[in-house]
Amino acid sequence: MHQIVLIQEVRHYMTQPSEQFDVTAHFDESLAAKYDRRIRLFCPSYDTLHQMIVPWLQGLPEESTFLSAGAGTGAEIATLGKRFPSWRFVAVDVSLDMLGACQHRAAEAKMASRVTFFNGRLQEYQSPSLFDSASSVFVAHFIKGRDEKLAYFRSIAANLKPGGLLIFADLFGEKSSPEFARLLDAWLLSYASHGVSADELAQDRAHIENDVDFVPEGELVALLNEAGFSNPLLFYQTYLFGGCMATKHV
Repeated sequence: MHQIVLIQEVRHYMTQPSEQFDVTAHFDESLAAKYDRRIRLFCPSYDTLHQMIVPWLQGLPEESTFLSAGAGTGAEIATLGKRFPSWRFVAVDVSLDMLGACQHRAAEAKMASRVTFFNGRLQEYQSPSLFDSASSVFVAHFIKGRDEKLAYFRSIAANLKPGGLLIFADLFGEKSSPEFARLLDAWLLSYASHGVSADELAQDRAHIENDVDFVPEGELVALLNEAGFSNPLLFYQTYLFGGCMATKHV
């Protein structure tokens, strides 16, 4: 019963205003260590998403470069590094602890020499050359405000070659719609079904209500277009998680 009550509370509190999310405080060393386990409970198709990224990038040159914006623990880099052994990567993340986890994963995969790490905001990163492709997976929904999101997407575009590919995945949706409410309920019930404790469910409820900035799909497409990308093509959805592929304007 407590799970149903907490889920109902999520729907109430998500309508309340909140401050900008502090990634460095949330993804500290303890949470970085737990992230790989928890994200798979939160998003049951997390591994599938990363496997689905591969086909979109198979046509790129053999020695491509890839920018992971908000690299986290390095799931994209590990997946793509195994599939494309001649690629080189840059991992950017504001959380030093998450970046450390990414560095550890790259070392375990014996690809540390192919990965460069940058601790800071993407807007602060300056690459000596442009990238063939980039990813932003579960990052932009933590950036609050249209101008801030647009600046982030423009920073990705500025680092890509003309015609470069962006793989983008986020939580998004129109919060006032009945479809959003149904997807939210199903998503949280799915998460709770893994035996999540009442305390952990309450913490994640607070995380969603305070830190995630949901926008409608149409607004997200408009932001990407304005930032310099062609109309994104949606290829993935799990509850309120969605993923698309977009191309930088030539």
